[in-house]
Amino acid sequence: MASPPLITLLTDFGAGSGYPAQMKGVILTICPEALIVDMSNDVQQFDIMAGALLLDACVRWFPAHAIHVGVVDPGVGTSRRAVCVVDREGRRFIGPDNGLFTAFLDGARVFQLSKPARFAQWVSATFHGRDLFAPAAAWLARGGAAEELGPEIQDPVRVPWPAAEREGQVVSGEVVAADSFGNLVTSIREADLGGATPSVEIAGHDARFVRTYGDGAPGELLALIGSGGRLEIAIREGSAARMIGTGVAVKALLP
Repeated sequence: MASPPLITLLTDFGAGSGYPAQMKGVILTICPEALIVDMSNDVQQFDIMAGALLLDACVRWFPAHAIHVGVVDPGVGTSRRAVCVVDREGRRFIGPDNGLFTAFLDGARVFQLSKPARFAQWVSATFHGRDLFAPAAAWLARGGAAEELGPEIQDPVRVPWPAAEREGQVVSGEVVAADSFGNLVTSIREADLGGATPSVEIAGHDARFVRTYGDGAPGELLALIGSGGRLEIAIREGSAARMIGTGVAVKALLP
């Protein structure tokens, strides 16, 4: 039996907003059989990098046929382009051309949404999520081809992607995001550590490297590899984000 169309939504609209519901209404009007999953509507407002990192962490767990709509779009209505990204694995993304889809651009084909008359009745200047991205995603879900949405472009916008640097036995990175528990997600990936058990320093503090949160004592500052494959800084039953903040440097000293 064929799988029903699947569309995910990632936005910075806020959990109490009615805007995601309007987008869902548009999608279901065009494609009533679609399944819609809220990836998150609580991305920090206007934080393109936070949205990009969340997409990077979540998209891999969805079926390849899913269509991912991202709306973290402080430039809505300006000259910034709207795009459909088809990554090298065939996954499809709809949203603004502002770097939100950076993690998926290597080897991708990118099409500008320049033919809204094909799939949208009217496009406002301030709500492309409802009037442009949602109908485009629903149109794809009904079998439309990305190539029909507009011309292919070769210069999609990217944000500087966080990566670690290694010098000798020191792996340096930075805190790039905080999750809802206050755990700090860093630019250091598990592979950067090469399977070693490092000593971790952040903002003048030592964080003990453990396998999981429960291996620490309540209130203890910990370092561990999180479920997204990145080094995280955490406080058991507390908030590392509240104690340390984001945007700070972190070092892992390899044995």
